[in-house]
Amino acid sequence: MGKEAVPKNWPAGVSYLSQPSCAAHITKPQYQMTKTRPLDITTEIPRDFPRGPSSLVRIVPIHEPSHPANGQAGLFATRHLPAASLVLPYYGVIHSSVPPHNAAHEQSDYDLWLDRDAELAVDAEKAGNEARFVNDFRGVAERPNCEFRECWDLRRGERCMAVFVLPARKNASKKAVGGVGKGEELLVSYGKGFWGTRRHESEDACP
Repeated sequence: MGKEAVPKNWPAGVSYLSQPSCAAHITKPQYQMTKTRPLDITTEIPRDFPRGPSSLVRIVPIHEPSHPANGQAGLFATRHLPAASLVLPYYGVIHSSVPPHNAAHEQSDYDLWLDRDAELAVDAEKAGNEARFVNDFRGVAERPNCEFRECWDLRRGERCMAVFVLPARKNASKKAVGGVGKGEELLVSYGKGFWGTRRHESEDACP
């Protein structure tokens, strides 16, 4: 079989995933939790949603000194993405969030909660898909235009995280198109907790 396709500008040393990967330490009960659909998860990834590199977005290296991710990369829309639409799932390594298994993921900037009750998270630091390149809106735009949302993947029959365009704002002008425009960067809110942790780490590293 040929080598699996990867998106343009995909970084060397990071495995590209077209489906989630589970860490070897995941227990059978934890795995079964990912296959159990809670009643409150109504958002779905359709059965016919394409796998592999997405045609909706592209990875772009960032060379803007004012951008917080300068020297890294961001995720940009290749076409207009309608408000509230699914962009792509967030793939990574599903792992336990309790000791000792969480130690390998504590410093990761790509780790998202998948199921707090089952103590599971998904980390795209070393393996993932294009969703790992979605940056925080702070220092880039006035507000985020996308969000991470828990959903049910009908293709695999399991829970997952995914990137969605934010719904149109209630107070937006009737003439406003909404969504994410072609060529715009996809931006989410990492949350104040993320930046608080990073600030403390920076302070601890100072001499």
